[in-house]
Amino acid sequence: MTDVREATDDLLSEKPGVESDLRDVLSVDERADGWTFDDVPLDSGTFGELVSRNIVSKNGNGEYEVTNRSVVRASLNGESPTETGSKESTFEFSLPDVSRETGVALGAALAFLVLMRSYIYPNIFRSDGGVLLSSNDPYYYRYWVDQLAVEATGIFDLSVLSGLPGAVAKGEPLTVAVLWWWTNLLGGADASGAVLAWYPVVSGVIVGCLVYVLATKVSDDRRIGIASVLLLATIPGFAYKTGLGFADHHAFDYPWLALTALALVLISDVSETDLREPKTWVGAVLLGIAVAGQVLSWEAGPLLIGALGFYVAVRTLADVRADRSALLQSAPILGGLAVASVLTHLAHTGFGWHTDVVAYSPALLLGGVLGVSLVAEAIRRAGMPPAVLGVTEVAGVLVGVVALQTFLPAYGARLTDRLGYLVGKTGPAETQSLMKGALGFLLGPPLELGFAWFVALPIVVWGLVYGYQNRHSGWLVVTTYAAYFLTLSLFQRRFSGELSPFLAICAGVGFVWFAAKMEMVETPGFLRDAGGRPDQEANRVSLPSLATLDRGTVAPLLVLFLLVSSVGVVQTGVKHEQVGIRGEKYHAAQSIDSYAEERGLEYPENYVLSKWGRNRVYNYFVNGESRSYRYAEQNYRTFLASKKPQKQYQKLNKRVGFVITKNLNLRRAPDKKMMFVRLHKRLGAGGSGSGRALAHYRAIFVSDDKSIKAFALVPGANVTGQAQAGETVTLSKRVKIDGATFTYERTVSVNKDGTYSVTVPYPGTYTVGDNTVKVPESAVQNGGNVSVGA
Repeated sequence: MTDVREATDDLLSEKPGVESDLRDVLSVDERADGWTFDDVPLDSGTFGELVSRNIVSKNGNGEYEVTNRSVVRASLNGESPTETGSKESTFEFSLPDVSRETGVALGAALAFLVLMRSYIYPNIFRSDGGVLLSSNDPYYYRYWVDQLAVEATGIFDLSVLSGLPGAVAKGEPLTVAVLWWWTNLLGGADASGAVLAWYPVVSGVIVGCLVYVLATKVSDDRRIGIASVLLLATIPGFAYKTGLGFADHHAFDYPWLALTALALVLISDVSETDLREPKTWVGAVLLGIAVAGQVLSWEAGPLLIGALGFYVAVRTLADVRADRSALLQSAPILGGLAVASVLTHLAHTGFGWHTDVVAYSPALLLGGVLGVSLVAEAIRRAGMPPAVLGVTEVAGVLVGVVALQTFLPAYGARLTDRLGYLVGKTGPAETQSLMKGALGFLLGPPLELGFAWFVALPIVVWGLVYGYQNRHSGWLVVTTYAAYFLTLSLFQRRFSGELSPFLAICAGVGFVWFAAKMEMVETPGFLRDAGGRPDQEANRVSLPSLATLDRGTVAPLLVLFLLVSSVGVVQTGVKHEQVGIRGEKYHAAQSIDSYAEERGLEYPENYVLSKWGRNRVYNYFVNGESRSYRYAEQNYRTFLASKKPQKQYQKLNKRVGFVITKNLNLRRAPDKKMMFVRLHKRLGAGGSGSGRALAHYRAIFVSDDKSIKAFALVPGANVTGQAQAGETVTLSKRVKIDGATFTYERTVSVNKDGTYSVTVPYPGTYTVGDNTVKVPESAVQNGGNVSVGA
């Protein structure tokens, strides 16, 4: 409609101040299929002018609508005119427009986000060319990526995808597959370290971009989008999980989650006309791809897409309250879930990915969304209150659980078991509650989420109420997702990462709102509207021009940001330190590897027994076998507490080649006969008060700070000789290893027949009374015999 474009251009040219009013009207029109004068924040004069110029007109129901949204939006954004035959008949899928100032600000925010994740570069990329990933589990993914990279003939060898080992195929198949593909593209197994190190940072940047778009879409305020990205950068629970080197599955989950939420916002508040337009169904397909990606990335993906179900449950209540068709509003979501169901079914049957519990969770969610939408539609048409629907939804969940257990008992049992494992498991720090401790509310969340927690929490509550009362789907998406993952975090803090993007948006709103209260910036338009004063300036507030920024504007905002982000920045550094692998561990692994290579030891002869939380690290660098830490988890503590070194050696020598000990914070002094004391405190060399020296444990490495020590399990050389019956014989040797020099000393009683025998773990020359004896390396490695004086 050329006349609508001309009328809009003329109006904006004549009265530039009306732009904000027109954007308000456009925003209302996008959320409602028909509206009245009371629904828009305009005075009667401005509204009458819009009607007189045919920019706004009445529809068939006697309500108002923007005559052509795309044309009006194009005029507002300064885009080229587009001929259209009817309202919104063109294919249009708009994202927030980005000006030069916004681009610079967003770029700076993303650069800050990258900095908070990558300043630990020297700890990850070692000077010797090695890549030292953070934490323990990333070496599980590195192992499988290495294996697939060796097996594949190229990046198009998709047979690898259908041949994934069971542990991967039923765990995180899409995560491993994508990491393998990029590794092969960038050079094969040799590139796996760099790919896995950088992928979490790339994921963080992607989520940052999605958070900006989502926050701007919901608030219609670029400042909130920028603030959300900046605060996301400083949320510790998200920062370290998308930090350089932390190549766990978490970083791969977050972009799918943010994309799912954005897709929901893009296809929210549809009308019958919207359902006939391609852009709606493009958004539905995007939702389907995001949900399928979420499910295929992690075996607990069904738990994450549960947030979508919670959003639909709340939104249908708002639909009934606003007398809107819940079934109509759910149509694109149902289409998206149908796409996701097909994709996960094809991956399940074609590649063997995931169990049926996981693969068909989108189909189960599809049935649930359809059911609640039909019930909501029936309740609306019957004129019943929303409370009836709320009771029905709760009852429906209970009936659904019973139905699964009754008609699909195997499926229901597996689903219950997996949910119980994920939500009820205790042990590692990430499985503990976000609120653990007497002062959990005050101390727990800030340590994981920073001060953004206190800024965002009131906005989450406000946003739920605002979104429900005003039937604002965008705010319902953000706040229901925040509420859902906050609830999961109360069971296990590992879900604080999933909570972070939505908490950051709410914190961004709180930050800008507080800055406005302090008269540093203008109040966001939607907050003014919510306060009942729509006659002030408009929703869409541009960032200040870079040329107009001065110390009086920037300094107070910077101080406020530093105040809000301070705890998050500090805790991010603490988290990076906690999950990082210290150089001493890397050097210990290198020393063990050199020792094993010199002696031709192969797996399991070179298996490293250590505390389970770092077991994959050691074994990856020594033998490449970092699939599991189960053996270490089951045996290491028992080994350290044992007082029977010979029995432990007999138990371990067929399965273990090396043992790592480390400093422990013990509540009370340990028994001096324990293996921990005899190895870690005395290096197995014996000495005053620590018992006899050990026969089968050979110290090979001590870190510079003495916190990490490594020992090889060896048969030992059997030294024999003759002496006066009833006397004692002492063998001693000065031992020099990587990081320490000490004296190894064994004292043995002479038998009645005048002979003695003692086993020693070190080669070299020993002093035996007035004699010496030379013990060869071969005797130590093979349990050979050496005679004194032979």
